[in-house]
Amino acid sequence: MTKNVLMAVLFHETHTFLQQKTGMDQFRQNGINIGDEILKNNIGNGSPTDGFLDYAEAKNWNVIPTIQMAASPSGMVDDEAIEYFKRHFFDVLISEYENIDSIYLVLHGAMVSEAIDDVEGDLLFEIDDFLMGKKLNIPVVAVIDLHANVSKKMTDHSACLFSYQKNPHSDARDAAINAAKLLDQLMDDAKVSQIHLGSSYVIPPTGQATANDPLKSTLARAREIEKADPDILCINVMGGYAYADIADCGFSLNCTARGDTRKAHGYLEELLQIFESHLDQAYPLEASLETVLSDIDQTKSGPGPILLIEPSDNIGGGTPGDGTGILEPLLVSGRKNIVAIINDPEAATICHDHALGDTVELMIGAKTDAHHGKPVKFKGTIEHLSDGKFILEDKNSHLASMVGNNIEMGLCAVVKNERATILLSSHKTPPMDLGQLHSQNIMPEQAELVIIKAAVSHKDAYDPIARTSYYVDSPGLCSSNLKRFPYKKLKNKKISLN
Repeated sequence: MTKNVLMAVLFHETHTFLQQKTGMDQFRQNGINIGDEILKNNIGNGSPTDGFLDYAEAKNWNVIPTIQMAASPSGMVDDEAIEYFKRHFFDVLISEYENIDSIYLVLHGAMVSEAIDDVEGDLLFEIDDFLMGKKLNIPVVAVIDLHANVSKKMTDHSACLFSYQKNPHSDARDAAINAAKLLDQLMDDAKVSQIHLGSSYVIPPTGQATANDPLKSTLARAREIEKADPDILCINVMGGYAYADIADCGFSLNCTARGDTRKAHGYLEELLQIFESHLDQAYPLEASLETVLSDIDQTKSGPGPILLIEPSDNIGGGTPGDGTGILEPLLVSGRKNIVAIINDPEAATICHDHALGDTVELMIGAKTDAHHGKPVKFKGTIEHLSDGKFILEDKNSHLASMVGNNIEMGLCAVVKNERATILLSSHKTPPMDLGQLHSQNIMPEQAELVIIKAAVSHKDAYDPIARTSYYVDSPGLCSSNLKRFPYKKLKNKKISLN
């Protein structure tokens, strides 16, 4: 018998310390899809939604699409956007509830709105409340990001959450498929429990690479438990998202299990102990640019660029991508063969008012707020102009987990002088795929220094071409030093080792 699966997508990682709000315009930028538009615009694009739809087709499910809304990581979400999503979602649910066998959601898990600190928990509660009111016992399953701030409310009001297991998120599409596989099981036997274990730890993105501890060892043991115990359907090791000032911010564990919940809870307690045994690696701090440059000058040259990682302006973490805290002193220092990407629609537009080969004088970057440096004067030649569209070279790129394989940076310009080549974009785009630069005729492989606005998500793309890399401290609202942030809602939480 054909199964009827209602599905929706709501995806945003919310940085509550940013002043800029995330409204309908930001969601429209990534594309809002209603009904069958979800099928039309996602099939084959490499996203988690594509993964679910591919599995659903193989199982001959009848997918009932509702609404898809996603925006790049940024500030607090306007209530208008939440209400827009809920209106479209519940209109379909109300009209179709008698016909559906399950609900599948693609969520991030770290979404905060003006009125709601736990948007996903609130949504899952409302869905559960509606289903109970209609006396419907159908499973609700969601695939979520590894950086989700998971609340007990989320696990109490869903049948199963299934998280990405890699950071960078090269497994996002696979995770969506695995969540759909569990949904298939639960439509036949929904007798499962979800167990949630929070923690007192809020760790920065730089401490959450899954190739390194503390997550590496914790994840490895979780996979061992899943393999050894058939009652454990899945275990999620959640790094959390540090820049959300909410009560449920931080590292957590949860699992979906059959049978004895005490045994499942014991597994989570064991995993928390493993995490805590590697806690010294969870809070890395960046070096000053002066220290890094001194170290570079004392090492031998070699093939490949040196990466200067700038976590404080981590675009994938929500910051504007226009920080100049590394670029400005590098230019002043007289360094050469620098490659940088600055999100600056104003400067890009000025370049498009000129022609290739023209010399322009620009004030670049630091135009969003006062937290990411100051604008830098740059005189150079226009080397490239484009609409900023490119296709990911790595179809499993971290970026595919957010928007699929077709990327739009908006109007772009490349300006160059004797010191630096700078890509100016109009839509902030995380540096998660080399196609971003290659599409603009920039070869980072040939650079001496490449500034990377990221924490971990760049690693699959850039580490293979790099000579070495350094994490550099600079002004910005994604600093790894969480003591710089004015948290108000964290109770009994630890944000550093000290």
